[in-house]
Amino acid sequence: MFQKILVPLDGSERAKTALPVAARIARSTGASLLLIRIVYPTIEYTRYPRVLATPMELDNQIAEEEVELARSNLRQIAMSDALVGIEVAIQTTIATDMAGTILEIGKNAQADLIILCSHGYTGLKRWALGSVAYKLTRTSTIPLLVLHESDDRCSRIYTTRPQSLDIMVALDGSTLSEASLEPAIQLGVALSVPEPTTLHLVEVLPFPARHGHMTPAHQAIEEAQKRIITETQCYLEEIKKKLMESSLAYHNLRITTSVLIHEDIAHTLVEVAKDPTVQAAHMPEAAQIDLLALTTHGRSGLEHWALGSISERVLDTARQPVLIVHAAAEKQSASS
Repeated sequence: MFQKILVPLDGSERAKTALPVAARIARSTGASLLLIRIVYPTIEYTRYPRVLATPMELDNQIAEEEVELARSNLRQIAMSDALVGIEVAIQTTIATDMAGTILEIGKNAQADLIILCSHGYTGLKRWALGSVAYKLTRTSTIPLLVLHESDDRCSRIYTTRPQSLDIMVALDGSTLSEASLEPAIQLGVALSVPEPTTLHLVEVLPFPARHGHMTPAHQAIEEAQKRIITETQCYLEEIKKKLMESSLAYHNLRITTSVLIHEDIAHTLVEVAKDPTVQAAHMPEAAQIDLLALTTHGRSGLEHWALGSISERVLDTARQPVLIVHAAAEKQSASS
């Protein structure tokens, strides 16, 4: 279960959207919060007159003032009513590599979850949380929960009280893709207990649509595809069985499995998640998808899809929050 949650902020109201979610998880799990603010050393100030100081001295002075303002802002947030009863630490720093700095701070602090909004301030003086989220998607070995600017609160994770949650976990048949299962369950439990969490295990098989006359070659391909579909259904059921027999299971954990067929994997995941009509056709037990979870790397090829590129497209187009888990995180967890 999560013990330390890292929340990057940039001074915008939008970025603060992560705080209530982080607070709910912290209260449920007993985790502490680490709020961080990174000041970007802009070259904008080198244009100031050089009468009283050199450009470098001006930059340093203004950067120090920015850091102090950032620290003051974090202190106010840490003492706010929303975080009462939670252990909260703050940290500010100056850096140009925002994603790298967040990850370094997270590793040093032994954070096991990062929560951030996909957009905050942009421009010379502020850093764009959107681009930072994409960079962290590629590099972070710490599970990353991304809240979207345009999610219009369609997810129940924003509610103030525990509610049942439906989480769609995308798999590709590889053990690497299964790295997102444990964090997804832990997150669901933290946000929903004592209400139920439903995990929808989904695999999209990118089979091309058939057109024209069915030739013997087409028939052979269709038979092969049927075998793959059957194998995939068995695989998902086996994952379900393992999870229900594992230490992760609890009395209110429910699991469903679905095999979907479509050439565009990312589009299919997003459409199934956001459209109740599509959900009813493919996942009849899903009343509403509150969160998508997937791994950033899997196997590629005919039978398995490359989760690395898929995750970025899902992150860009999904309405719901997205939990991104790097495949390397599973290896590190197993070795520790």
